[in-house]
Amino acid sequence: MTHPSPAPRPAVPSRKAPSQKLPKGMQQTVGRGEELCQLKDNLSKGIDTLVLGPIGVGKSHLLALLDAENALMVKTLSPVKEALINIAEGLHKIGRLCPDGSDKFETFKKQHTRTTIQGWTDMVLNSVEKDEFVLIVDDLSDMTASVGRLIDKLNSKFTIIAALPEVRRSYEKHFWKFDRVEIERLSTADAKKLICQCTAGANIEDYRMTETNILQQSAGNPRAIIEIVERFRKEPAVTRSVVRDVLHTGARNQIDLTFAVVLLLLAVVAARFFMRGIGSMEGYVLAGIGSALLVGIRFFMYRFKR
Repeated sequence: MTHPSPAPRPAVPSRKAPSQKLPKGMQQTVGRGEELCQLKDNLSKGIDTLVLGPIGVGKSHLLALLDAENALMVKTLSPVKEALINIAEGLHKIGRLCPDGSDKFETFKKQHTRTTIQGWTDMVLNSVEKDEFVLIVDDLSDMTASVGRLIDKLNSKFTIIAALPEVRRSYEKHFWKFDRVEIERLSTADAKKLICQCTAGANIEDYRMTETNILQQSAGNPRAIIEIVERFRKEPAVTRSVVRDVLHTGARNQIDLTFAVVLLLLAVVAARFFMRGIGSMEGYVLAGIGSALLVGIRFFMYRFKR
C-alpha cells in the first residue's frame, strides 16, 4: 500500500523582516548579558570600574541601563568646571547640595559665577559622605591631565564608573585601582539578532543579502549596525540596489601610520647627513625638503586623528 507524499511546505516570504519587537529600551541590548551583570554587581558593591572598548561598541548604552538611587550620571568631565557644575546640579536635585537658601539651581549658579574650580570641587565633595554616591561618566575619551586630577579628587568621595576607548599609559596612575570591563564587538550570532530586531517590520526585498551586507560593513559594531539600518529605513523599500549602494566605513579598523612616518623621517634625516658628508648639495636639499614634508604629514595626522 502506497502513501501519498506529504504536501510541500509553503515558502517563507523574504520581503518582510520579522515583525516581532522588543520593549523600547531593550531592543538594542544584545549579547551583553555578562558585561551588564558585572557592571550592576560593581555598582551595588561600590567598585570603581572602567568600561573599555572601541567607539560604537555600546559602552554608553550599558551605562544608561545602570539604574540606582545613589547614582549620578554626567556626560563627561571636560571642561572640568562645567563638569563640576553638572555634578552639583545633580546633587541639588536630590536635596544634597545646600544652595544658600535658593530654590532653583540656576539662581545658585549665578551667585557663584566667579567661584573657582577648587571652590566648586569643595562644594561637591563637602555635600556627600565617602562612598555614598556612584558617579557614572558616559565618556572619558577627552581625558586630560586636569581631568585626571579631578578624578583623583572625586574618587576620594565617589565610586566612579566611566567609559572610554582605552587607557593611555600616561593616565594609568589615575585608574590603578579600577576594575575593568572589556566590551568586545558582537559575535556573528549576536550581530544577526541585533539586525533582526532593528529591521523588524521593514520592507526588505532580500533579507539574507541585506543581513550579509550589514554583517560585512559593521564588523560586529552595534552602532554601525543601527546606523546602517536607519539609513535603509529612509528608503521606501530596501531593494537589492539600495543594499549595494549604502556604505558605512565608521566601523572599519583604522590603520595607524604613525610608526611608518616616523621611520621614514629618520631615514630622510640620516640621508640628509649622508649627502652632506659626501658633498652632494642637491641630495642634501632634496633630503631637507623630504624631512619637512614628513614633519608636516605627521602634524596633520595627529591633528585630524579619529
